[in-house]
Amino acid sequence: MRKSLFRGKSSRTKIYTVITAVGLVLLLGINLLLTYFGGRGMLFLDLTREGLYSLSDRMVESCDELMDLPEGEGITVTFCSDPDVLVSATATRIVYYMAMAMQLEYDNFEVKTYNIRYNPTAVSAYKTTSRSEIKYNDVIISYGGKYRVINANAFWTQSNGVFYSFNGEYKLATAIASLTAISQPKAYFLTDHGESYYDPKNPDSEMSVENAALADLLTECGFEIRTASLEELVKIPEDCAMLVINRPTEDFSPDESSFNSISYVSPTEKLDRYLIEGGGTIIVNKPYDTEPLPVLEAFLEDWGIAFSPSYVVDEENELDLESSDGKTFAAEYDSSEENFGYTFYGDFVGLASAPKMVFSDTGYLFCAFGDGTSRHESGYDNTNRTYAHFICSYDTATAYTAENALESSPSAKALAAISARTKLDSYTGETSYAYIFATASESFYSNEILGNSSYANYDILLSVFRNISRTDRYADIDLGGLSGNSKNRGGKILTVTTLSDSDRTLIQNGKSTVYDGISGGAIGAYTTVIALIPVAALVVGAVTFIKRRFL
Repeated sequence: MRKSLFRGKSSRTKIYTVITAVGLVLLLGINLLLTYFGGRGMLFLDLTREGLYSLSDRMVESCDELMDLPEGEGITVTFCSDPDVLVSATATRIVYYMAMAMQLEYDNFEVKTYNIRYNPTAVSAYKTTSRSEIKYNDVIISYGGKYRVINANAFWTQSNGVFYSFNGEYKLATAIASLTAISQPKAYFLTDHGESYYDPKNPDSEMSVENAALADLLTECGFEIRTASLEELVKIPEDCAMLVINRPTEDFSPDESSFNSISYVSPTEKLDRYLIEGGGTIIVNKPYDTEPLPVLEAFLEDWGIAFSPSYVVDEENELDLESSDGKTFAAEYDSSEENFGYTFYGDFVGLASAPKMVFSDTGYLFCAFGDGTSRHESGYDNTNRTYAHFICSYDTATAYTAENALESSPSAKALAAISARTKLDSYTGETSYAYIFATASESFYSNEILGNSSYANYDILLSVFRNISRTDRYADIDLGGLSGNSKNRGGKILTVTTLSDSDRTLIQNGKSTVYDGISGGAIGAYTTVIALIPVAALVVGAVTFIKRRFL
């Protein structure tokens, strides 16, 4: 015979039994809801002293203006790993939760995650070149057709592999400011040293027409083209992402009459400051047959780039069959992955039908550093200037002096070169760059060469210019930015710099290591909160039992 659940019980007992059953159901329901919203909506308590899992008031205040975008437009942050992988390591977890907090705060901010190990093509649109590599702890911030790829470690301030502050808000806000800035980065043509340039105010002029292909290339890179007189500028504008010096015929000599003026800055000093202070990029094309320009050449040699006055001939790789003088020829794609240029033309290596990069009526370049290709920059720590051949002729090429005398036996000659200034910031662990890209051809940027679709010049240079131009420098934001002079160097300073209670690592990227776990203080706080629930239930139960039994 089945007995009733409440048979033989008092009314009070029946009520307590019902309340207990309902309470258990509610507790289970609350647990399911918390689990669901915690996983999807970031429902959690930020118990870190630094507020690592919350947006600061200053961040919200700054982003309120940044996220005021035209209707239908928004910021997308793409992570290259699944959420469970992201939250399993501190460095990526906090960046991920910061992005999720932004998604909750702004309707036009979206977070996406892809597992690029199983779906590498999901982020192929964000590769600058076909050989670019996006790693699974990279973060991609995009807006429209523009994007920034930032490694998760770069959101932290670190020293010797130890994280000591989270600077992610500054990093994210700066990227958003850069992507949404109304002003375009500029490419300036210098005009006051006999250069050949494109004048956007007079596009139909003979000189502008001659440089139309180069202007198209710069426009496709995202630049707004302008002209500038170096003599008239106090300094090169901050919005200058690329400075073009094309075929100068006059030297960059200083004004000797102004030497007594404290405020006077020589032309080459302006160039140097632009590269050092602004992390800029200069494009120099100095044909081999121009008159010597000792001041400009001395400046370039200080950056490792030297020009030969001889010209290069390669009859075996001649392309102009009508003249057959060997002055218009194809360059060789270096198959060594250590070569700087391999990043840009690596896909062409070994392909018999691949388009060639062509040079016509060109000289050659060589390293001015003597024995080595790199030189430490005096006055700066962790700073070097490094020369690299970008692309060379085949070893069948020969060089001739201006008098048509054979200069040397056949050998490969550098037809384009790059000098890179690298500076390692000891506070952030990040490296900043400045570049000079140099060629020595009268017609390298001509419509006949650059505008010929059967050559690879346009595509390769498009990739080069996008990589070496500092297009994100024109937009910045003051949000806890790093400063060697500030007391805390910006960011959210960690009270516990050891982010892990173990030595396990879940993500490794070269020399950078992301540590697993959270701070000891946060672990203690979470444990206390979680333990309070059963302890409170136990205490209430004990009091109720004693009261009913003995009182």
